[in-house]
Amino acid sequence: MALAVPAMALAHGPEAIPDDPELLRQYQAGFQANQQGDYATAHEKLVPLAEQGSSAAQLFVGFMYENAQGVPKDEAAAANWYREAAERDNMIAQVRLSIIYRDGHGMPRDSVKALAWASMAARGENHMQSIAKALQRKLKAGMTVEEIAAGEQLFHEHAAKH
Repeated sequence: MALAVPAMALAHGPEAIPDDPELLRQYQAGFQANQQGDYATAHEKLVPLAEQGSSAAQLFVGFMYENAQGVPKDEAAAANWYREAAERDNMIAQVRLSIIYRDGHGMPRDSVKALAWASMAARGENHMQSIAKALQRKLKAGMTVEEIAAGEQLFHEHAAKH
């Protein structure tokens, strides 16, 4: 299940977009550069914001590493950036991280963690919810009862923090 980073990534997570007007301009410049295929500029603009905690910037930087956009392909780096954004309730990053755990790209396969992150994303009330729920169903179909229980427990632990 491939997901492109849509423009609506701007709206995900409580810390998705910087509040500061200058940081917002920097984010918009990075976003625009990404949309135009100027990945070097996008990376230059978005990495500092990602490091400051912008989940939208973290999502884009992860996507750039996953797809070798202006940087060498690095699935482990992509997974780390997605995890940062997922921890900030970015539902797109939660779905991406679930898929990474499911497929074992950039980190070991782990259906329990994949299910937990899909469940986190399924809490939302937007287009990501239906994608996350479909991912949950597919994951559960290939898991044991014990694995499903462990995934649900991990989800509840994550959800309690958010």
